[in-house]
Amino acid sequence: MIDKWFQNDINKVLAVHDRVVVTDALGEGRFLLDYLPSDVVVINTGNEEIDEIEARYKAEKDCIGKKVVFYKQNTPDSLCFLLEYAETYGCIVLDDMEAYIRKHLFEGIKENTELGKQELLMAAKLSKGKDLNWWHGVSKGIIKPLDTDGLVIDLLHHPKEIKKNMDGDVWKIFESEVYSLISKPQTKQPVEVLAQSVADTIFDGLIHNNISDRLLKIYYKCVDSNSMREPLLNYIEKYKIPQGMSVLDTHPDHCFMELDRLYFRQLSVALENNEYIIGFQQYVDNRTKSKKAEAYKAEWLKDVKVLLDFKNEKLYEINTVSQLANYYQSHFAPLDSAIRHLYVAWLQEEKLLRPYQYRYEQYNKELLDCWFGLADEYKPTQRNFIADKLSGTGRIAVIVCDGLRLEIAESIADKIKVKGKKDVAFAELPSVTENGMSSLFGCAEVEDVSQTRYNNLKTLIHDVEVIQLEKLNSGVTANKLVLMFGDIDQVGEKKQLAGLKDINAYETFVSEKVNELFSMGYGKVYLTADHGFVITGILDEADKIPVPDGDIIKSEERFCLANDTLDNENIIIRSQKYKESQYQYYAKSDKPFVSKGAYGYAHGGFTPQECIIPAYEFANENQESLGVSIVNKSALQNVTGTYFMVKLKAESVENTLFKAERKVVIQIYGNGALLSTSSVYRMTPSSVQEAEFALAATENVKVVVVDIQTQQQVDFCDVKKSVSRDLDDLF
Repeated sequence: MIDKWFQNDINKVLAVHDRVVVTDALGEGRFLLDYLPSDVVVINTGNEEIDEIEARYKAEKDCIGKKVVFYKQNTPDSLCFLLEYAETYGCIVLDDMEAYIRKHLFEGIKENTELGKQELLMAAKLSKGKDLNWWHGVSKGIIKPLDTDGLVIDLLHHPKEIKKNMDGDVWKIFESEVYSLISKPQTKQPVEVLAQSVADTIFDGLIHNNISDRLLKIYYKCVDSNSMREPLLNYIEKYKIPQGMSVLDTHPDHCFMELDRLYFRQLSVALENNEYIIGFQQYVDNRTKSKKAEAYKAEWLKDVKVLLDFKNEKLYEINTVSQLANYYQSHFAPLDSAIRHLYVAWLQEEKLLRPYQYRYEQYNKELLDCWFGLADEYKPTQRNFIADKLSGTGRIAVIVCDGLRLEIAESIADKIKVKGKKDVAFAELPSVTENGMSSLFGCAEVEDVSQTRYNNLKTLIHDVEVIQLEKLNSGVTANKLVLMFGDIDQVGEKKQLAGLKDINAYETFVSEKVNELFSMGYGKVYLTADHGFVITGILDEADKIPVPDGDIIKSEERFCLANDTLDNENIIIRSQKYKESQYQYYAKSDKPFVSKGAYGYAHGGFTPQECIIPAYEFANENQESLGVSIVNKSALQNVTGTYFMVKLKAESVENTLFKAERKVVIQIYGNGALLSTSSVYRMTPSSVQEAEFALAATENVKVVVVDIQTQQQVDFCDVKKSVSRDLDDLF
């Protein structure tokens, strides 16, 4: 505020004259010169007569037509050669800064203040950008002029700059308050060292869980600021965590990933030794529950919490496969997600990971025992899924994922903008790609070649288009669409456990494609899979299951094919023809049969993780918009010449809120690639727009009208060149 007061005083003089003298006997008002406009020339004048002569000469020689402020650190009665300027033009006296501030403050708030000189001067130096309400609060003692806590954050953010830009007297006061805040004796040290001392004091308080309320509030503001992330990480890197400490004694909102890793190690030891872990549970509950410092907490902590909190509840009440599938989807799938995330985070630390895996295996064994007890009831239900869903009315898309197990589908569903109906289906056995895909596409026999499966679907749904999910773009206009996504199975078979780290990206990718389909105008999108998979985990040789005796035709990691039955209580025998075999053998376990190749990721077996697959339906219920259509589609089927015209017309409806207007563009595609895009057309009821395009020298040219706000495909049609002779060529 004092900046405005001083500027007003200066401007009153300079509005009439172009010269003004400022005296400041004690030098306490020098900081005000920084508030002068850039077009004002400041001439600092010494206290000798010759200094005034030189100042006057400089002004009259070099500053003709410019506004000049003569600043002299002395009293008005000391003026000699500048006295004429002071008496004729004007002189602003800052010799008593306390009186100068009190005068302007009283004029502003109509009250006297009891602040002492030093407090008043400091408040003035900090008042830039403040208003009279701030001054009123300061004068009443309601507001502290020096916002120490806020300035501490600035100190941590850019220590050199804050000291450089702060008035020297204010810095001394601030520095003293900082040392008081961190309870350390004041010493002379570089400002960067002071900033690190503040950070270290905060970290010590977090480590020992005795941080003061003021420092905790400062810390929370730091960790909530994106701009503070890099400086804070630098302070963390320089801080040395005490040796031999217990993580459970720390503040739950600490910012040390290293402590999270130490927590994982200490908990691993406790689990391995079957120790009491209630303290670990309480700690991770508090750490994951709090929304503070989330960017500084390990993502996998919430997965540890899921594992520690999990209980298999009411399994004894389950009597059917369908009941178990519902139980798995609602209750057990989050545990499968949690252990998968822990494998990704800690795969290189097998010794530490084993106790967590063992805890998971105990819960999984309870689930599998219940599941295997219902084996005789199991019946696959995925046959003809695609054709059944595409038989509905409107634009429908089915995403078919290879190896999408249910817990991953649940994560995908959580990322989709519209609500879904999350039914499940049961995979064919053995739960392998060619078997599940053949069933989904309605093939009578198991077809190993994907194109054969696609061709079979086209005999059932004639206008279906099958593409890879990554090929989806606005040029795809099929009314019935199947999108294939095989990356999950491919990366699992190739990388085994190491491939699990890619799945989070796949979850995001698939969910984005579902949302994109809705934006393109599809009314329903289905999500399904050929099979799921099991994570066989960290294995010892003793964990692997010997291939059973018998007339074994083929032995795979998760199943065996045979031509005779078997008397083995640890094996599920399924009498069902599959290729050249009459019987299928499945281990009552999620562990693999002894086989060649790497272990870690597998499918083909008979577990909930492999056999319960998503049959999810998502329906778009967006508000209806103004209809816009291509009205010359017939002409576009018989184009002559090298150019063609696209004519758009909006529907004739009452001008309502949702149908008042619609902004669209026309896109031209050739062989699936975008060739050109028109300008934006604002369509209102009954309006017409025309646009001309060059006919590309390519096949499969398509016109697509797209809503620029929602990216929905409003209308589309193919463009075909006339087979008759082009009359234009005759001239």
